[in-house]
Amino acid sequence: MTVELSSRIDGILEAVSVDVGDSIVRNQVVAKLESEVEQAALEYARAKASIDSDVRLQEVSLAYGRRQLNRIKELHEKKLSSFQDYDKVDTETRLTRYKLAQAKEIKYLAELDLKQAEALYNRHTIRSPIDGIVVDRYLNPGESVEERPIVKIAQVNPLRVEVVAPVSLLGKIKLGQLAMVSPEKPVGGSHQAVVKIVDPILDAASGTFRIRLEIPNENSKLTSGLRCQVRFLDKMVQRQPALPKVEKEAPARMQQADEETAVSANNSDDAVVSQPLNPAVNTIRASNPYFLIVTNDSHLPLRKAEHQAAVLNQKGLKDTWVIPKGSLKGHISLGYFNNRRIADNYYKKLTEMGIDARIIEQ
Repeated sequence: MTVELSSRIDGILEAVSVDVGDSIVRNQVVAKLESEVEQAALEYARAKASIDSDVRLQEVSLAYGRRQLNRIKELHEKKLSSFQDYDKVDTETRLTRYKLAQAKEIKYLAELDLKQAEALYNRHTIRSPIDGIVVDRYLNPGESVEERPIVKIAQVNPLRVEVVAPVSLLGKIKLGQLAMVSPEKPVGGSHQAVVKIVDPILDAASGTFRIRLEIPNENSKLTSGLRCQVRFLDKMVQRQPALPKVEKEAPARMQQADEETAVSANNSDDAVVSQPLNPAVNTIRASNPYFLIVTNDSHLPLRKAEHQAAVLNQKGLKDTWVIPKGSLKGHISLGYFNNRRIADNYYKKLTEMGIDARIIEQ
């Protein structure tokens, strides 16, 4: 098999690191295009994505706001402070929480910009898609690519053998059948090959059809381009028996009293997935208590809660679900756990991400 390697984008070649006769491996750098502008854009995006001062500022402000809210709440419960003061501090704390979420969203977008800049920069590096040998080089540094191939690579392991067989062999050669291949001098010898393709289309003019074989050539001892003779054997390649499939046990379903959600869990304590309850599936009520983590926001309108859940999904939280009714209507479920320790660890992780949540024991 040969590949004429080219670039996905137009540009000027900065370097070609291989030449005719060189052995190369998969993903090895073959050539590079000029990329000063893309490299500068990448450095800018990397610096922008590494800035988290706004996030830390809002985290400190939120922590201070919560402490202040707790103090004013105690004073208000003792009737030593007016409701107006309590409402003011509560509103400021909520605003700080949203500012923190906004700062994290901006940082997330900066990280996406960094990935885009890296992808654009990497497009200027041309790598080999296969292991092989360079058999031709078409362009040199300073030349424009313009959809032209840069080098030609031949894969020599495995080595392909193209056989033109008479029509009398049609139907007698099977996939996986073994054959002995004898190349002409100076290589010579006999080498075992395996039938990989049997062309079902005949050439009516010559009364022949194609057969493709493959020979292992790990040390590149065999050279391509030689004529050879093939003798088909009445043997098939030995295949390793398929391993029996191990089916996972179906997870138990637990039903919640107020919210129509369910949990799928396997034998591992760490694997807990939240999903809507499917009425078609028989459910059982858990005998042991389990723990629900929800957002700490008050009853939000469902549309606003769905938008907030989408924002959490963008941050990497995939198991979110808006509770549609019950005492927690408008809250966002962040996961079920049947182990308190795991629930506490996940709650701590959410807190570090700046997500205000609480644990409810069911």
